[in-house]
Amino acid sequence: MLDILTDLIRKSSIILFLLFFSIESNAQESNNQIGINADDILPALFSSDANTFNLTYRRKLDNKKHIRLGFKYSYEEENEFTIGLKPGIDFLFSNSEKWNFSYGFDGALIHSNSFTSERKYYEFALIPFLRVEFLFSENFSVSTEPGIFVKLTDVNDTDNSPVDNSYSIFSSGLSGIGYVKFNFNF
Repeated sequence: MLDILTDLIRKSSIILFLLFFSIESNAQESNNQIGINADDILPALFSSDANTFNLTYRRKLDNKKHIRLGFKYSYEEENEFTIGLKPGIDFLFSNSEKWNFSYGFDGALIHSNSFTSERKYYEFALIPFLRVEFLFSENFSVSTEPGIFVKLTDVNDTDNSPVDNSYSIFSSGLSGIGYVKFNFNF
């Protein structure tokens, strides 16, 4: 129970800091955006899977174009370590007072090290997506980015056994269906 309470306090302080920072920066035009998975802040209300990137940074280049960089991290002691980057670009094709619609492309580079199976995973993916964003204010919005991915996963066996169980997998599918991000503009 103490762990849950500590985790809730930590996440609440991050939300309050970002909201305060967004309100304080209201005097200038918002060219930057930080997006955080709703699941990382309110896991009881939202869900995502292990393939979701935890943090996204977007930078406005002009009124219709943003560059973006996603970060993924996960560490389970004595089990697995994962880190990833997802650079990309998106283009605004429709907007209204409260809604923005964009399309874009991300490239994903992910490295995972499984300590229990003694394998290293390298993933390379291309992800075209559609972004739907609802604007609560100039500084806060909620978005979702469903897409289609094409991925190559290279698995390297590092257990020093006489049999090498290294292999590669090519896969494709749907991504980000129903995942929500909280976005803070500054």
